[in-house]
Formats: sequence, C-alpha cells, structure tokens
Amino acid sequence: MGNCVFVGVNATVVGGVSIGDDVLIAPGAYVNQDVPAHSIAVGNPCRIIPRENATEGYIVRRVGGY
Repeated sequence: MGNCVFVGVNATVVGGVSIGDDVLIAPGAYVNQDVPAHSIAVGNPCRIIPRENATEGYIVRRVGGY
C-alpha cells in the first residue's frame, strides 16, 4: 500500500496486490489486481483509470509530510 491512498467504504482488496502512491479506491470496488500510482480503481472487478492527483479533495490531513 503506497502513500496517499484513499479506500472507500465497502471496498475489498484481495490477494497479493500492490497499490501505488496517490490511488483512490472507490466505494464498493473489488480490487483483485495491481493498481499503479496516480490511478482510480472503480467497479467489480475493478477498472483502472489513470488520473494525476487522484486523491485530491479526498485526503485533506496528511501525516508525515507526504
């Protein structure tokens, strides 16, 4: 799990998957594949949508200077 990752309500992450930095996992998403940095994962099974600043507006209080 990378830095600045937002995981929505009822999202499921299964298996040995890798989640990159700045990733938004949408509510209800079923993630069964690697998610590259700067992406949004939506749906069941998940669909990956590349997007710069994917977590902008979702993560408002960062810890550790990231």
